[in-house]
Amino acid sequence: MDSFFQDFGLEHLLVLFMLGVSLLLLALTFERLATFAWVRLSLGKGRGVIEAARSADLAAARAQAEGLRQPLKSVFCAGLDRATGAVRGEPARAMARENKRVGGLLKARTWILATAGALMPFVGLFGTVIGVMHSFEAIGESGQGGFAVVSVGISQALIATAVGIAVALEAVFLFNVLNSISGKLSRELALLVDELLELIEVHRTHGQR
Repeated sequence: MDSFFQDFGLEHLLVLFMLGVSLLLLALTFERLATFAWVRLSLGKGRGVIEAARSADLAAARAQAEGLRQPLKSVFCAGLDRATGAVRGEPARAMARENKRVGGLLKARTWILATAGALMPFVGLFGTVIGVMHSFEAIGESGQGGFAVVSVGISQALIATAVGIAVALEAVFLFNVLNSISGKLSRELALLVDELLELIEVHRTHGQR
């Protein structure tokens, strides 16, 4: 084991670690994009519930909401159940509570991207420092110096910093992309919720259930 770490230094292990983090970030991004696509489909079908509440009554809208995909189903059903009297409570507060849960779902695990973007440059720099220290130790043991000898070890050590910066850039870019998409989905959901709450208020004002 000692000979392994001697031949394959800590800086190399850090480079492999950062490359593994890069793959993890890509996998996380694809998982988040799949979740966003599912929510997008759910939002697309939510328009049917709005139209049912507009043209018919809240009972028809509730029946329409039963066929929605999650997570929009839980948001609409929470409000319509209370609006139709099936469940006691205030529709606006119930839908706001479910809407917060959807927001948490959209932002789940994106903190990993932000954390990687902040830490990876320091991990790469740490690997470079270790590599430079090993280079100078090797020069001291061999008794040979000169720029040619030093430059080889330092150039190899700087690879760790380059990889760390590259992974950090990847993490920040992916975080911003996911954050932008989740923000857009949250706004679209908020608009649907506001529109349904407006229709619920209209039905209540006219005494319809």
